[in-house]
Amino acid sequence: MASFRTPDYKLTLGATEFKDDLKSSVISIEVEQVSDGASSFKVELNDYTNKFSEGETEIKEGMSCQIELGYQETDTKKLIEGIITGIGTKRQGASVRYVVTGFDGLQALSRGRKRRSWEDMKDSDIASDIAGECGLEADVEDSGIVHPYIAQNNRTDLDFLMERARRIGFELKVEEKRLVFKKPDLTSDSIATLCWGEKNFDSKDEKNVLLTRCDLKSSTRGVVKKVVVRSYDPATAKEIIGESEALDGGTMGGATEAGEAAASNNPDTTIQISRIPVASQEEAERLAASILNERADKFMTGKASCLGCNKIVCGKKVTFKGMGAGLDGDYYVKSAKHTLKGGTGEGSGYHTEFTVGRSGR
Repeated sequence: MASFRTPDYKLTLGATEFKDDLKSSVISIEVEQVSDGASSFKVELNDYTNKFSEGETEIKEGMSCQIELGYQETDTKKLIEGIITGIGTKRQGASVRYVVTGFDGLQALSRGRKRRSWEDMKDSDIASDIAGECGLEADVEDSGIVHPYIAQNNRTDLDFLMERARRIGFELKVEEKRLVFKKPDLTSDSIATLCWGEKNFDSKDEKNVLLTRCDLKSSTRGVVKKVVVRSYDPATAKEIIGESEALDGGTMGGATEAGEAAASNNPDTTIQISRIPVASQEEAERLAASILNERADKFMTGKASCLGCNKIVCGKKVTFKGMGAGLDGDYYVKSAKHTLKGGTGEGSGYHTEFTVGRSGR
């Protein structure tokens, strides 16, 4: 059986650190991490004395937020560092709640649309420039290809960089105050073993986590075995062709690769992309590989929940155990929602819900 642990947290809103007597005013904390946008947080505070709404303890928009979740018997881990973007109040009968919401540093890239261009630059260099403009440190991986011309046409920095990241198979996220622009980390070790059933769970192993719910499934819809990108170079009057049929990353324990599963009983699972302009064969090949991997990652997907586990975060690998042949193995965490609620009623305590995906390899 999983040993009992006492949920714990560290919360700082603006200059206010919630400890001692102030800690008892926290009703709930929610942190939601996503891989395709800004991660968010929500904090509900007991405000029956109106100390928050009347400004005795000042918490307002634009202030910083740091949230750590975990347990008294082990540790707490920082899950988000962001900016407060919303304040609200919920009143019903004798209940008065002060609600604080916000996002991580990626929200700074969503303010305002821009028209501008770059010449003879890499995507990673542009990401570094934009990070500096938004007051973030740049943690980027060299993207390799120098583009003769790239335009940002009436788009937010977030939408623009998300598109550039997808074209080359990179991730875009913010960790604390660092803008991360890199390939997904598919080769590092799994950070947790998610066990279904007590017989597969070893409470002495700190990496073991007992699942309370799990839904895993496979689907070959939209999955392909080969991607061909076609474009045209007006300078040489020649066609540009880039192809890919090899998936990135290491082995994740699957029995069947996505492309192989899709090709079963299908005469042809090759798709051709001609609507996205590219300037070189190298760029075409990178785009083809990115599209192939993006589609393959939707072959095996799932959602699960467990008692709160602060190790389960976006961008890390987890291992499923006890799910059955072809389903066990490593998966990549796509989103994670961590919720801590006070009290002893239904839904109280610390819980984690998350989604995963893998290409089946």
